[in-house]
Amino acid sequence: MPFIALIKKEIFRFSSIWVQTILGPLATALLYQLIFGHQLSSVSTGVAHINYATFLIPGLVIMQVLLNSFGNSSSSLIQSKYTGNIIFILMAPISSRSIYSAYLLSSIIRGLVVGAAVYLGIVWFGAFELQHLWAVLYFAFMGAAITAGLGMIAGIVCEKFDQLAGFQSFVMVPLIYLSGIFFNIQHFSPFWKKLAMLDPFLYIVDGFRYGFIGAANFDIMYGALFVLIFAIIANGIGFGLLKRGIKF
Repeated sequence: MPFIALIKKEIFRFSSIWVQTILGPLATALLYQLIFGHQLSSVSTGVAHINYATFLIPGLVIMQVLLNSFGNSSSSLIQSKYTGNIIFILMAPISSRSIYSAYLLSSIIRGLVVGAAVYLGIVWFGAFELQHLWAVLYFAFMGAAITAGLGMIAGIVCEKFDQLAGFQSFVMVPLIYLSGIFFNIQHFSPFWKKLAMLDPFLYIVDGFRYGFIGAANFDIMYGALFVLIFAIIANGIGFGLLKRGIKF
């Protein structure tokens, strides 16, 4: 089945370089935790009985889920376009829906696998019990689906690696880093707080952290609905671009 074959191809692509795709993000998260978790241990998290190291763990985990889901779909497409082997996928007897779904699902898998590895590597720095498993799974999956969809859009639209790097550096990274991974959004001034509320990743981080510590800055059901709608929009645009054609 072409759909399954494409998923296997994508999973093999990132798993064959596991030192880069899994150990790399884990090492980055460990450094963040060792540096920020220790040096800023006295910083108030705004959540009772939750120290900064514990507050930081869910943020670091979901950050790697988001970045790696985006990186998988976008880098796979741009590499295939660069080497020219994308033509073999487009000429294969497989529908656009199956192609998109395979790239999307494999990117989600990579994001979740990396997130699990990061969690196992840094969970020892904090002290908490999992409060709401459904929130952890839901926001991790939806966050990976959103960034995988954005990666598809970037991979289809961008023609060169530097264009993709620009998209990641000036769009993805600022939105993810300013979504409350390292700080409580309630510490923002009213103006910046309202502006930050337009960032879909804010609700992903807030909902994911809620699953761990049982506290959230926003209504959790509103956040769940917001990210669901954004995931549908992002992947609807990505699928539309794929059907229209991939730039070479």
